[in-house]
Amino acid sequence: MKYFLFLLGVLLLPIALHSQSKKVNRVEQIYQFHDSAKTASYTMPQRFDYARSGIALAHLEQVDSIVLSSNRVLSYLFIINRDIDSIYPINRENLRLSLRLKDSLRMAYATNNLGYYFQETNVLDSSYYYYAKARKLYQSQGKVRNQASVLLNMAIIQEQERDFMGSEISAIKAVEVLKTLAPSDAIYDLLWSLHNVLGIAAEQLERFDEAIEYHSKAFAYANKMDDSESLRLYTQTNLAILYRRKGDYEKAEQRFYAILKNSALKYEDPSTYSLVMAGLAYCEFLDPNRHNDAQIRSRFKESIAVAEASDFLMELMYANHYYGEYLLDKNERKSAITHINIAHALAKKLNANESVLNTLLLKSKIEDDTISKSYLLDYIQLNDSLVLKERLIRNKFARIDYETDIIKKEKEIISKQRLWLMLISAVLLISLFLVYSIKNHRSRKRELEVAKTQQEANEEIYNLMLSQQEHLNHAKEQEKKRISQDLHDGVLGRLFGTRLSLDSLNFSTTADAIETRSTYIDELKSIEDDIREVSHKLNTDFINQSKFTDIIETLLKTQSTALGLHYRMDVDDTINWDQLSNKTKIHMYRITQESLQNIFKHAEATKVNVIIKLENKNLILEVQDNGKGFNDSKTRKGIGLKNMRDRVSEIDGALVLDSDINTGTIVRITIPYL
Repeated sequence: MKYFLFLLGVLLLPIALHSQSKKVNRVEQIYQFHDSAKTASYTMPQRFDYARSGIALAHLEQVDSIVLSSNRVLSYLFIINRDIDSIYPINRENLRLSLRLKDSLRMAYATNNLGYYFQETNVLDSSYYYYAKARKLYQSQGKVRNQASVLLNMAIIQEQERDFMGSEISAIKAVEVLKTLAPSDAIYDLLWSLHNVLGIAAEQLERFDEAIEYHSKAFAYANKMDDSESLRLYTQTNLAILYRRKGDYEKAEQRFYAILKNSALKYEDPSTYSLVMAGLAYCEFLDPNRHNDAQIRSRFKESIAVAEASDFLMELMYANHYYGEYLLDKNERKSAITHINIAHALAKKLNANESVLNTLLLKSKIEDDTISKSYLLDYIQLNDSLVLKERLIRNKFARIDYETDIIKKEKEIISKQRLWLMLISAVLLISLFLVYSIKNHRSRKRELEVAKTQQEANEEIYNLMLSQQEHLNHAKEQEKKRISQDLHDGVLGRLFGTRLSLDSLNFSTTADAIETRSTYIDELKSIEDDIREVSHKLNTDFINQSKFTDIIETLLKTQSTALGLHYRMDVDDTINWDQLSNKTKIHMYRITQESLQNIFKHAEATKVNVIIKLENKNLILEVQDNGKGFNDSKTRKGIGLKNMRDRVSEIDGALVLDSDINTGTIVRITIPYL
């Protein structure tokens, strides 16, 4: 035997090694697909094909961690290709897999991507929610840079929703986190973005000096990076606007002029050029020193022309707004209202609520009293709604932050509660075991009581059958007595008289004697007929016909009469009831009783038939009705039907139900007879 097992192992080893080798090769191929999908030298369609091939093989491998890694590669391609709609489903799947794997870092990646998806689709509260979750997960995994990046996105969302103080808090947290990391271009880029957000928040809170300080720091970080010309240009523009808002027009104009020194700006970055030209013209308009009006008009028109040429809506909005305000100051109402209306329409299209408010205020200054009041009312209503919205969104962000903050505390509480939970669980399990034991004991006790009741009922039926047998035996004795009397008083008397008469004629040969003997011979024939009749009656086993079947018929008659049903009972005369055990008879009685009860309760029948017959060496009991019937494939298996099946099983029989809607029901019991 040992030799056989050894030989079997030797034979199966190459198969197992081949299977394992095949599995390893497949995993290697999956990671090769990952590498190819991340290789920028391939075209984007090729990279997507590699990523999807990796996912297909990963699913064949049926390992969640490999599937998750493959999904993350495809998610990365969706993000860099800006296939926004595809980002959500794959990252929901990634979140599900990482939760199942209890992989906190990959949970963070998935929730971060979900935050990005909702940010891109402008569902900012959901975006903030996922970013907040990602931040906590990154924090728990010590991913400082990722944590700072998420805080930056949270700050940007808060700034967009005009929660400027919340934005400032989130950005400051990120700056503090980044202090623990070594300097690099990636870190400088994050710090530039964070200080830019801080500058915008401080500007909106009208803390202009702080805003200038933040933007100046952002400019310094931009100077530390390679290829950061666009960042420096953006920061210079922000600083120029800040000085203008602060009222320091000279420094603002200096910043604008410095930007415009780049003669190629108009062609390299027409968006910034348009914005700077409009900003400079507006600043010159506000400057009390008053620059040349022709130059101001020229700058506004240049800004509008460049923005229109490239369809820069935001720049076009600002240029028309500033130019309209300038024209209004010059009392050129018609031209002013034209440009202000353009700015107002663009502001509404861009959902730039602050510009909508500013243009409404300008329109209220231009129009007549009635229309002016209407614009002013619109201004007040919009402003109030924005204030309310800002308050609500601040509260929502605060709740999200609070909920994420208390998760850590809840975990600590949960860890303390686990011991108590284990103890309570143990006590509960013991209690459940005791309850189960008691319930089981009671159930067994009830079963015994039911069995006892059943036994008593069976004994009662048996006693009824014995009583019926006694009645039948008594009837039999009475019948025998009657026949005996008939024989003694009738037949025997006549026979005795005839014998004496014949004895007296034995030796007579006269004609009268012969005729008389003939008469007595006829009398003997009559006596023979009487004896044959008595014998026939004795041979008729009417007692056997009325033993068990009388009990069944009494049951059928009693229940049918009580409910006004027509009944019929057919019994095969050839059945020898003495051949059946009392157990079989009792179960047949109970099955008939249960069938009749079901008919009376549910069938709504008017007729019921009970048939007992022999068929192919089996005893057949059928209970038929003409009621409403039922769909036997859908009928619930009740306790009554279960009891019937149990009884049939105990006597080695078979139960068949034949019924359909509106066709009545036949209960057929087949019992071995021979």
